[in-house]
Amino acid sequence: MTEKPSVAYDIAKVIGANRKCDGYWEGNGYRVTWALGHLVNLAEPEAYGYTAQKEMKEYPQKAMDEIPLIPNQFKLALIDRTKSQFFIIKKLIHADDTDYIINCGDMGPEGHILQWFIRLMANCDKPVKRFCATSMTEEAIHSAMQNLRPEQEFSRIIKGEFCKKKADWILGMSLSRVETLKYHVPISVGRVQSPTLYFVVKRYVDVKNWQPTIYYTLDLKLSDFHVYWDKDTEGIFLEKDKTSDGKIINSNVIESKVNEIRNAEYGIVTNRTTLRKKIERPQLYDIAELQRDANRIYGYTASQTLAAAQILYERYKILTYPRTDSKYLTSDLVPYMNKRIQQIGSIEKYQKKAERVLQNGLNIDHRIVNDQKITDHHALLVTEKIQNFDIDSLTPQGNEKIEGISKEMLQNILDLVIVRMLVSFSEAYLFEETIIEVQICGMTFCTKGKKTIREGYREIEDKKYFITREAPGKPEEQTFPDIKEGMRMSIEACYCCRKETTAPKLHTEATLLTAMENAGTNIENGKILKGKGIGTQATRAAIIKKLFEWGYITTEKKGNINYLIPTNKGIFIIKVLPKDLYSPKITADWETRIAKIVDPDDPYTDYDFMREFEQFITEKVKEVKNNNTEIIYKKEVYGKCPWCGHNIYRYRNPNKPDVIYYCSEKNCNFFLKTSDITVRTWTGKNLTEQQICTLIKDGSIVLTCRKKTGNGTYRERFQIVKKEKNGRVFANLRCEFNDKKGQKKG
Repeated sequence: MTEKPSVAYDIAKVIGANRKCDGYWEGNGYRVTWALGHLVNLAEPEAYGYTAQKEMKEYPQKAMDEIPLIPNQFKLALIDRTKSQFFIIKKLIHADDTDYIINCGDMGPEGHILQWFIRLMANCDKPVKRFCATSMTEEAIHSAMQNLRPEQEFSRIIKGEFCKKKADWILGMSLSRVETLKYHVPISVGRVQSPTLYFVVKRYVDVKNWQPTIYYTLDLKLSDFHVYWDKDTEGIFLEKDKTSDGKIINSNVIESKVNEIRNAEYGIVTNRTTLRKKIERPQLYDIAELQRDANRIYGYTASQTLAAAQILYERYKILTYPRTDSKYLTSDLVPYMNKRIQQIGSIEKYQKKAERVLQNGLNIDHRIVNDQKITDHHALLVTEKIQNFDIDSLTPQGNEKIEGISKEMLQNILDLVIVRMLVSFSEAYLFEETIIEVQICGMTFCTKGKKTIREGYREIEDKKYFITREAPGKPEEQTFPDIKEGMRMSIEACYCCRKETTAPKLHTEATLLTAMENAGTNIENGKILKGKGIGTQATRAAIIKKLFEWGYITTEKKGNINYLIPTNKGIFIIKVLPKDLYSPKITADWETRIAKIVDPDDPYTDYDFMREFEQFITEKVKEVKNNNTEIIYKKEVYGKCPWCGHNIYRYRNPNKPDVIYYCSEKNCNFFLKTSDITVRTWTGKNLTEQQICTLIKDGSIVLTCRKKTGNGTYRERFQIVKKEKNGRVFANLRCEFNDKKGQKKG
């Protein structure tokens, strides 16, 4: 049993199970079936007799009294939309001619427990063997089938992951309910979700409270070039005239120094050093790096990038599995890479670049191959289907368009992966860096320059990619005259430069993903999160998307960049949550204890973990219940009603993707939905929050519409109009195109 249909097909093809049946492949003594991701989850609170979420308003005291929710025995429940596949699996498990089960799930802890839940729910009583492979090449599949391992080897991993699942359930259900009931506003709390929200809130507060510091630097013009002085590292100035890191904040003392330098005749070259350096080419993509680049370069959200990559993987089968957390390949894939670059070169757009890479020889080293650093899936690659692939054939379908997936987006995501492969197999960028230091009046001025020796990967990669990736302040592409140490350099001019420290930038989705990945950097016990962070590569996009859907964060566009800012509700949640619950330290503590459960030499058990956690959650619930804070939640206002002038609020049903913006005046029927049928008919997309706010403010908005032929777009204006139905007046949107054509309006 595999996790995904595509993996089942790959394995079935190799082992000879060539007959397609309903929900599985069969042949050569095997049946190969698959889960569709999660088929089984932990049951909802009502399964244990707790108050159902929809009944909490009716019975608030009963719901409050039963928190924290700590079931004695956890129950499993089927997911409705995939339960038909579960029953196929169950039938195959209990078939008389099934001798044993081969678990072909992903190799990470999540993959182990996903399969265990299914077997547990199906009352599996057959022996289980473990298929262990990190790639789906024919060689790797044969090797894994010949070296099946006992499932019992992984029982401790399953115990540890089950602890995490139970603790996440208890924490999420208990704290979300107690906060919601305490403050009379829907609040969602999660071990990963809450720290992620905190990252956005903290950065926003830091920026809002930022006070710039004015400081002064010097620019010295010599006969052939400039040298610079930035801060006092030599103890020349008094402490009161500079910051703790040596920046001069007293303009008078720096101006005095300028006059002294202008009166000097020359400076002495005290150092000229030339070093050969290199910048390594970037590694292959994992999903997080792909999401960061797509956000930084194109402004795509993490969820859009993941959705586009999934389409390229599932429908077009042109990408390997995208939800990977590895930037490496397994050694068994190496022999296929030369052919893969040739196949990329079959597309005219990449022909010359591919030829250049092949001509130089693929640079396959430790940055490309590392079997030990792959648990579930190798780095993102294009598949053999890239051969002569028609990139123009990429087209989103149905709901994909409504979710904002466009033809151009699919093309750009594929382009990123292709270019990254070409770049990763190229040579490093090689250059000479020259440092020159000139001393005058007791101060050391410095400048740097570089000369390219070998372009390497930079002649392959488009500038829009690496310019945004490399850090600012790199040495300029410049060379110096024949300067030697001890030479006197005549002074032509000296300038005082007024500067100010810059505020930290608000988070973008790209930087937020990085913050989630590096969450353990500055916390106690955080070392265990190195390389993992909070969340997983597969879930981070969904967590950020949920913060948007719940109305905890929104975007603020500056130039071409969408910055993340918290809403009133997002800030309120961080204010009222116990500090422990929005710190990544909770994940670090859990991972430390789970590692002890997994370690066969450690006496610590899953029972110890749950006992400690139950004590922790009981204390946190008590802390919330006893909190006498007078903080009051103020609803987010999304504009003034164009009909009556009252505030516009928003509502999102947690069980539906639609968001409604409505007037706070009970007798006013004004409301707009993001899924407005008129807009969807003409544009193929839902309205965004920003577009809704523009409509509320201006009464109309210009949107991009699709031509009926499916080829091309045009711009049209949509207006808010009043429409009456069954004696009620409500808001409707009308496209101006209808007016021009004299067609039915609305």
